[in-house]
Amino acid sequence: MFDLATPVENLYLIGPARAKLLKHLGINTLADLLYYFPRAHQDLSHFTPIAELQIGDFANVKARVLEIKSFRTKVRRLTLTQALIEDDSGTITCVWFNQPFLTKVIHSQETFIFSGKILKSKNKLQMQNPIYEQEKAEQVHTSRLVPVYPLTASLTQKILRSIIKTYLDKTTLPEFLPSEIIAQEKLFDENRAVKTFHFPADWPALKTAQKRLAFDEVFLTQLRVLKYKKERMQEPVLPIKLVPDLADKIKSLPFELTATQARALQEILADFTKPYPANRLLEGDVGSGKTILAALAMWLASKNNLQSALLCPTEVLAQQHYINFLKLFLNDGFDLAIMTGSSIRLNGNPVSSATLLAQIRSGKVKMILGTHALLEEKVNFKNLSLVVIDEQHRFGVKQRATLKNFNNTHLLSMSATPIPRTLALTLYGDLDISRLDQLPSGRLPIKTELIDNVHRTSTYNFIRSQIKDGRQAFVICPLIEESDKLGVKSATAEYKKLSEEIYPDLKIGLLHGKLKPADKEKIMQKFKDNEIQILVSTSVVEVGVDVPNATVMLIEGAERFGLAQLHQFRGRVGRASFQSYCFLFSEDPNAMVNPRLLAVVRSTNGFELAEEDLKIRGAGNLYGTEQSGYSFKIATLSNLEMVERSKQYAEALVEADSTFAAYPLLKQRIEKQPVIHLE
Repeated sequence: MFDLATPVENLYLIGPARAKLLKHLGINTLADLLYYFPRAHQDLSHFTPIAELQIGDFANVKARVLEIKSFRTKVRRLTLTQALIEDDSGTITCVWFNQPFLTKVIHSQETFIFSGKILKSKNKLQMQNPIYEQEKAEQVHTSRLVPVYPLTASLTQKILRSIIKTYLDKTTLPEFLPSEIIAQEKLFDENRAVKTFHFPADWPALKTAQKRLAFDEVFLTQLRVLKYKKERMQEPVLPIKLVPDLADKIKSLPFELTATQARALQEILADFTKPYPANRLLEGDVGSGKTILAALAMWLASKNNLQSALLCPTEVLAQQHYINFLKLFLNDGFDLAIMTGSSIRLNGNPVSSATLLAQIRSGKVKMILGTHALLEEKVNFKNLSLVVIDEQHRFGVKQRATLKNFNNTHLLSMSATPIPRTLALTLYGDLDISRLDQLPSGRLPIKTELIDNVHRTSTYNFIRSQIKDGRQAFVICPLIEESDKLGVKSATAEYKKLSEEIYPDLKIGLLHGKLKPADKEKIMQKFKDNEIQILVSTSVVEVGVDVPNATVMLIEGAERFGLAQLHQFRGRVGRASFQSYCFLFSEDPNAMVNPRLLAVVRSTNGFELAEEDLKIRGAGNLYGTEQSGYSFKIATLSNLEMVERSKQYAEALVEADSTFAAYPLLKQRIEKQPVIHLE
């Protein structure tokens, strides 16, 4: 029995050179090796008679070797090894490049199994660089469902497959799940599941192994986040008490809260009455009115003589929020500040960094808005009670780790990327979630169309008519500069084309990430003031930009954006009572059948689209879970029933004993799970 913690360099068959290659793949220990799962399985379980081989097939042949020889070619000085093989139906030649040692491994008159691609050379079929294996009790590389692993340079499938198979045969993996869960869910035990997933006897066995390993991933993640939630509930917090004039403040708003906004606000306020820090996610479609709820929560903290902070992913968004907060709260008797890389203001006026830091430290400033600049060590709060994070998934992993310093504060995170229910039950299981699924009154559904090149001119004419009526338009491009390799539209080239060829008489602006913050702010302000009629931009406008007069969103290279991102872009229009439009342009000949693009055309419901995006792209790509340390290798999070059942098991276990004293192996596995999404 091997110790699973054994470093790979200490394992037989590996050694220092191979250990270095394995470490490139994240394989540092025996446990890493055994849990390094294949990305696919190749079905080589059936033999094809040589006479039935077709060009382009990847075939599996059982044949006798008639002769084998190696020689040097005259042209490129390669070493060719050729073997003539036969079965009862005919003969074919196998060819290997620069592998002369094969003449000592493959001998005449012996029977082997050869698996490889069939090609044509000099009017004859041949099998190039086939995998070879003698027939034995259990095949590893042929005659079965063969595992195919992600590789690194100088490491072949055959070498890695052999190493993994060797140690799977020599190791018994311990069971860590409670036996009653295994029985109720009808799961393989851990040892059988891992071994079967690598080397399944057939497709049904692979599916059963996958079921167990997917359950492991979901269940362990749920246990980790629920354990964290319970630990967080033991922390003290500064209470934020309700005040009588909150109702008057809500009545003074220039609009009436929707029913879902009112409900979500009550949930947020209820959090503040509890003796432990709130950890709530406020998710809602673009334009559903999340920010005003955060603003009211921060206002209430100020009324309690406590500080609150709003973190934004971009300076443009922070500036926009600050302007709105000043309109709402400047006359309420407390100080509001903004701190970004390029803007430091107090109550709307520029101040020095030292002055603002001193005001924050003293507690005089009650509301502080900003970007990652607020996470710097020099920023010290006196009595920070509430942190609001806008689009937290857009902060980097290191920045999110810094947020752990806010353990004893109420946390309210806002997201316009709705989270599918399965994700809410796993990765976000430590959060209380409020959903805004109702748009403010007077908003019309945005009309979305997928446009081919034939209708480009008529679409340009339609945009001109909208601008003639006093409206404005966004044009989004995937790149800042041209790229010959990608062959997609760039913002700079599109700006030039629209300015000089299509709309030379209109005022057109250009916005992208390489501009200085002050220049970005200037351009956005001009667009808001209708001094710019068409804004050409990259994805920098994806989050939070609010220009109610804009009614057209034109997206170039739409196929290059994710479904949720396209929906975010679309949400930049339709923010007033005007009918708004979103046009998806693409140079891709397959665009008209692209499932992402068709989904955006079909639905304006962000929650529906989030579920669809999860199916199409997976959780890692969609929600940044891979870069956060979550890596679902097996689970697809498409099985809601399984996720819900595993959540029930997890809740029962955590409620009984969050230290997992009765399950030491389970505890070890849980502690390896990260929690890095908000805090």
